[in-house]
Amino acid sequence: MTAPATLRLLIAAMGGEGGGVLAGWIVEAATAEGLWVQRTSIPGVAQRTGATTYYIEMAPPGGIRPVMALNPAPGEVDVLVATELLEAARMVQAGYVTPDRTLVVGSTHRVYTMAEKTAGGDGRLDGTALRSQVERFSRHAVLADIAAAAQDAGAQANAVVLGMLAATGVLPVPATALRRAIEAEGRAVAGNIRGFEAGLAVVPGSAPVPTATQAAGAAEIVAAGVARLTDYQDAGYAQLYRDRLAPFEGRLAIDSFAELARQLALRMSYEDTIRVAQLKLAESRLARVAAEARARPGDIVDITEYFKPGPEEILSLLPPSLGRRALAAVEARGWGRLAMPMKIRTTRLSGFLKLRLLAGLRFWRPRSLRHAEEQRWIVDWLALVDRVQAVDAAAAREVIEAAALLRGYGDTWKRGRENWRLLVDGIVEPMLAGRLPRRHFADAVMQARLAATADPEGDRLVQVIAGVERLGQKTVAA
Repeated sequence: MTAPATLRLLIAAMGGEGGGVLAGWIVEAATAEGLWVQRTSIPGVAQRTGATTYYIEMAPPGGIRPVMALNPAPGEVDVLVATELLEAARMVQAGYVTPDRTLVVGSTHRVYTMAEKTAGGDGRLDGTALRSQVERFSRHAVLADIAAAAQDAGAQANAVVLGMLAATGVLPVPATALRRAIEAEGRAVAGNIRGFEAGLAVVPGSAPVPTATQAAGAAEIVAAGVARLTDYQDAGYAQLYRDRLAPFEGRLAIDSFAELARQLALRMSYEDTIRVAQLKLAESRLARVAAEARARPGDIVDITEYFKPGPEEILSLLPPSLGRRALAAVEARGWGRLAMPMKIRTTRLSGFLKLRLLAGLRFWRPRSLRHAEEQRWIVDWLALVDRVQAVDAAAAREVIEAAALLRGYGDTWKRGRENWRLLVDGIVEPMLAGRLPRRHFADAVMQARLAATADPEGDRLVQVIAGVERLGQKTVAA
């Protein structure tokens, strides 16, 4: 690529990612090459609490010193660097990325926002749609999983980004000057050079890997569900998963069947204290924690797990009849909000044995109150999907996706169950009974599902149900 006479570069990063260091390397290299260069910064406070942007203008040496802007202007950015996919999409939305001008160098990985994490269901933004918008509105987009590349290289993401920038040739600065800037800083030089070389290895414009067919994708989801449930409980439980899916295979559209397989696997592997212990002892998790701590071979990494089980999490492990009586007694005495905070050091023998003992209760899980309630809900849900499918396939897909309302445990799980009950009693059953206009069936379920996802407390869901009821009354009156 050919660099413009005056190059305007905007870096959109998040707190702690080294965006300021990246900007410093670029300015240092440009200055060493004799370019006119200016940098301004708006550092953020933390990950998502404010913009963390760095703006650089640089021009060829010689002549009269150019007048440079302190802030980027929409439509006048030549290069956007974004260390996370949503940050790139936000810059597109703000107008800094234009098809006739802007090269985007960015990452495809996501760091989820608080709104995405706290949604009642799967609140994640569609990564494919975000990437599509970035590619559509840019002159050219060089996108790669920068976080993964940095981890593989044992480096920081900002060094990988610098290498990607050098590989595009858009900077009026040679790669050797950028390497010298890293070396001149004198901090973590070896790791940063590794990251820089990893960035250089990213091939701009590489073709995406073709996606599998829908049928193959559905088969992969089922296989993943079987593996998940075998690990969660045993092979017999995984076979129950297959048996529950069998009546729907061929009756549902492939994409709906794939979603049913996904949601069923999630519901059958519900979160209880046994599962929490299983996951915390997983070797993959211990390896990930050690990697995040940047532990070297032979280093001792201490891990302290924090637990705060309440009466419901504990008593739900009892047999159904005994558990129900115990929970009723706890609620009657107002002890429902009590909890038992615990700190367990799982990297010490005593802590490890405690979690191993709890995870070992997996054999008891099928005899517990929580298991009985979850299985009863699953049976009712599948029966409802079957009934709705006979009336409206699109509405059946929405009922399948609505299973995501149930998640977690304790109060989160209770709110999800209550929202599900409201959705079924207020929307689905009246539609099936013909009390509400069926031509709005799928849309009504979708609106109710989205309302419950956005507001787990249920206020928006109640409003949606009331609106659908009014629509039904108007239709009857007409």
